[in-house]
Amino acid sequence: MNEVLQIKNLSKEYPAFHLDNVSFSIEKGHIMGFIGRNGAGKTTTLKSILHLVHPSSGEVSFFSLDANENEKAIKQKIGYASGTLVCYRKKKIREIAAITSSFYDDWDSSQWAFYLKEFALDDTKCPQELSEGMKVKLNLALALSHHAELLILDEPTAVLTPQESDRLFDILRNMRKDGCSIMIITHKLQEVLALSDRVAILRKGKYIDTVETAQANAQSLSEMMVGGRVDLNIDRPEPENVKKRLVVKGLNCKNKEEVKTLDDVDLTVNAGEILGIAGISGSGQKEFLEAIAGLQAIESGSITLLDDNGKGTELAGMDSISINKAGISL
Repeated sequence: MNEVLQIKNLSKEYPAFHLDNVSFSIEKGHIMGFIGRNGAGKTTTLKSILHLVHPSSGEVSFFSLDANENEKAIKQKIGYASGTLVCYRKKKIREIAAITSSFYDDWDSSQWAFYLKEFALDDTKCPQELSEGMKVKLNLALALSHHAELLILDEPTAVLTPQESDRLFDILRNMRKDGCSIMIITHKLQEVLALSDRVAILRKGKYIDTVETAQANAQSLSEMMVGGRVDLNIDRPEPENVKKRLVVKGLNCKNKEEVKTLDDVDLTVNAGEILGIAGISGSGQKEFLEAIAGLQAIESGSITLLDDNGKGTELAGMDSISINKAGISL
């Protein structure tokens, strides 16, 4: 089949890390998942193929063109979007689009207008005014608006809601039908299984294998990522003699731009338990923890630390040093 990306024996040496002879390819009209644990080498591979770092050795070709000799022509055909990166934070979106369009011969203003509407982006705003999820949508809209033949997505759903992710996947599937090839780098195995045709796996800088997604599952992919048996079933015994340790009521906070980051949050943490706080990036987790530790100004609400006898100490209004002495560590 026609390959839009071919990587042969790609290596990159750092003092504390070695990307070692990575080889795989992506076929036209296919979606390739690219997975590995944190530190496996996914970002190093991506930076190497995009010439953001210089690989120590190996060959990279796009559309049968050598990447070293045809970089400008190749990048006309590539779209890239990250789940975090946004440039020109203080420029209006319409200005960013004008700058971006100047780099691409096939920039499509009608496609740009479509994605502005699809993602509910206001082009009179600046990226610094957007939520984390809307920043990702801006990255995606820019990447999708010049008829790329290969789309590279680096953790695109990191800060998207499940509903937003599902809509993005619908768009990507339609692009696949039109012949676009897609490389998606993610740590979310269920997304890889739901979206991709094939999956390439890295482990500790080494290429492990490329497998057909239809023949894989979360268990098999996890084992290839870590190099051994993974037990996905965790035994969680019921807690005994439950006592409240931390009680948060009606907590409200705003950031420097006077945007509310925490809105009437209530939460109880019991002694002897591990409580997970879930939410997409930018949902207030950081601000919540900093408010408890005295590092974030509180607009209103209470934060009460209780001892084993149920006696409470009110932390709201205390400085971070006093809160730390009271027994809270961040």
